[in-house]
Amino acid sequence: MLDPEPTVADEEFERLLGRIEPDLNRAFATRFGVTVGAEVMADVTAWAWEHRRDLAGMDNPAGYLFRVGQSAARRYVRWSAQSDLPQAEVDLAATQQTDVDPGLDAALARLGDDQRVAVVMVHGYGLSYSEAADLVGVPVTTLRNRLRRGLHKLRKHLEVYGDI
Repeated sequence: MLDPEPTVADEEFERLLGRIEPDLNRAFATRFGVTVGAEVMADVTAWAWEHRRDLAGMDNPAGYLFRVGQSAARRYVRWSAQSDLPQAEVDLAATQQTDVDPGLDAALARLGDDQRVAVVMVHGYGLSYSEAADLVGVPVTTLRNRLRRGLHKLRKHLEVYGDI
C-alpha cells in the first residue's frame, strides 16, 4: 500500500520539527551522551510524527518533546561520567576567547544533568535563557538557578576564581 500524499499540516509539522530538532539533538547529547542522545532523538522523532496532531496545538512542543525524550531514555543505559558527552563547543566569536580550558569536558561531566544542560545550552550553544528554558520545559527562574549553580561548580572544579 502506498503512503498517502503529505498534507499541508504534515508539511507545516515537518517545518516545525526542522526548527526545533537541532536544539533537541544538542540537549539530548548533552544530557545523555552522543550515542544515547541520538537514539533518544530517533525515538522522539518517531513519537512526534505519530502524535503530530496533538503537538501542533501545544504552546511549547520542544519542551514537551524534551520530556518525552527523558522518558524514552530510561530504556537505554544510564548516563555516567564515562559516557560520550559531546566535546565542549564554545562560540569563540561571542565569548571573545581564544582557548578553552582542557579540563572543561571533565568538569562538565561532573555536573548534574540539569546543570550541565543549562550551562551547555546557554554558554556552549548560545541559546537565550528563555529559549533554553522553553526547550527543557522549565521556568526561566529554574534555568537561571541551574545555570548559576552549574557555573559555580565549574569554577570550583576548574579552580577559576573571580570574573573572567
